[in-house]
Amino acid sequence: MIPGDQLYEKQLGFSYWYVKHKLLLKNILIAALLIIIFILIIFDLYVITYNLVLNQKSYQEGLNNYVVGNFDYTFLRQFNLPPAILVNNIQTYSNNGLFDIVAEISNASTKWYATFEYQFQLGEKTTPVRKGFILPGENKKIMDLAVKDGNLVSNIIFSNISWQKEINFSKIYQEKFNFDFKNIKYIPSPELGVEVKIPVNRVSFEIKNLTAYNYKDINLKLFLKSAGQVVAVNQIPGGTLLSAKTKPIEVNFFQRLPKIESVEIIPEVNILDPSVFLKF
Repeated sequence: MIPGDQLYEKQLGFSYWYVKHKLLLKNILIAALLIIIFILIIFDLYVITYNLVLNQKSYQEGLNNYVVGNFDYTFLRQFNLPPAILVNNIQTYSNNGLFDIVAEISNASTKWYATFEYQFQLGEKTTPVRKGFILPGENKKIMDLAVKDGNLVSNIIFSNISWQKEINFSKIYQEKFNFDFKNIKYIPSPELGVEVKIPVNRVSFEIKNLTAYNYKDINLKLFLKSAGQVVAVNQIPGGTLLSAKTKPIEVNFFQRLPKIESVEIIPEVNILDPSVFLKF
């Protein structure tokens, strides 16, 4: 007999054996599966009984730890959100029977910036709504001038706060916020030749835009100091300021002032707002 015939006979024999024992093999497989299912059911019942009856205390502690883990996750999410705007200080300065209010606020986040509206609380009244903004990591001063009963100020009310994220702020700041002030002069009322009954003091200076950007308008805040302390404040719109250009500006203070020793000028512009730039 040749090898091919032997192989055929073996295959034929296996097929005959399989057909003859097919039902038996099926019953063995079903029995094996039933045994496995029965063992799994017994194991599940044991685990449930052990955790809920014999080891209930440890099981409950494990669930509590799982819940605490979820609270930690919530905290981490909140940690990545912007913090509240902080109010560090509120000062008032007398101004011909009225008061100039200046508040120092800060933003602890280095990635988030905000636009908002604000009012000063004066007892049961509030000042008119003003608009403001604060850049990432910024400490700044916001103000309201010539306010009746301004000396009653107790708090700031923020509203319509809108937070936005800017991860490249430091680079943007270096490119878009660079101004130089020169020839700052304070001219008191007598030197201006104004009558004593109408005190008019003047600050003149030049501002130069050292950036490559043209600005529609820049807000300028002025602080007059005597003996190292601020005694008068003012703010004015600086108007259009073109790239690499110098602009002369004069600001009047209509109030009686002590001897002024220095003048601080702070430019304010939201460099993260595209609408503040002029198109070339």
